[in-house]
Amino acid sequence: MKKTLIAAALIVAASATAAAAQPAARLTDAQFVKAARCKGLAKSEALGAIDTAALDAVIKSNKRARADFVVDRAMNAQDDAQSEAARADDARKAELIAERNGACAAIAG
Repeated sequence: MKKTLIAAALIVAASATAAAAQPAARLTDAQFVKAARCKGLAKSEALGAIDTAALDAVIKSNKRARADFVVDRAMNAQDDAQSEAARADDARKAELIAERNGACAAIAG
């Protein structure tokens, strides 16, 4: 019985490790730019900065072999999002927080 439980635990652990090792699907250029915008919203002190580790990982893994102009567009989108959040009134801040917590959370996975 004990050996069966240990074997089952090892199988579960091995399958979880294999699933975690699978590379994430490659983002389109538009999705990559959106991920960078999301990072800008997440970093914004005006909205209450949150951890960007998941977005950092998505951006880093999708930056390889990306055209320079797309990377530049993404970095501009990130900066623009932070600027937009800093200038936003309360209603717009609520919209940006909803975007960060909704669509951006889906990108971060």
